[in-house]
Amino acid sequence: MIVGPNFYIIIKGELFVRQFFRYLALAVFLAFCMAGVAGADIKLPDPLTDGGMGLFQALKQRASAPGGDFPTVPLSMEELSTVLWAASGLNRGDKGWTVPMEHGLPPYVDIYAVLDSGVFKYDWGTNSLMDVSKEDIREIVGRQRFVASAPCNLILVSSRVGLETVTDEELKKQFAAVAVGAMTQDIYLAAAALNIGARYIHSIKFAETATALSLPEGDEIICLMILGK
Repeated sequence: MIVGPNFYIIIKGELFVRQFFRYLALAVFLAFCMAGVAGADIKLPDPLTDGGMGLFQALKQRASAPGGDFPTVPLSMEELSTVLWAASGLNRGDKGWTVPMEHGLPPYVDIYAVLDSGVFKYDWGTNSLMDVSKEDIREIVGRQRFVASAPCNLILVSSRVGLETVTDEELKKQFAAVAVGAMTQDIYLAAAALNIGARYIHSIKFAETATALSLPEGDEIICLMILGK
């Protein structure tokens, strides 16, 4: 059998085509994976900032929903956006927040939203949920059973980085406590205005939750608020 040069050209051509499609398939797969990672963060819709219930009516209705019969219907993304914005969102241009912060610092209490779809950290600057984990950790957060069935757990965490300019450790605790007090009250008022059930929780599995959140050293969990409709 005589093998001419054209035969080798055909074989090499077939090998090139096969290799090309193999690399193409790999590139498509990697692009898909990267798209999944990039799409993990959630840009929330604009919060409701006009109209709605009046302040004094919201104060009148502000209350902790009963734990034994806590509502289990999830919040809409707009409702969650509004509650998170009320907790520490920008309300006066590029600087100025819905709660008081010492020395005009940016919010130094971080909010983690724990949903059935995973764990997210609220970015007050962009009004977004930043992906932390795909795990549903509600079962390990609170000590009461109803915490695990609440559609949304908001975990408030004092940020070491946010308070790094404050050298007095006692002052750090005071600043964080005052901020959390204002933030939880704003959450209660926003929940009342939206007809959402809310409840403050301090009985938390602190060590397990800190591990699940992958908290940086020095960050401290202060409290939890659960939400549902």
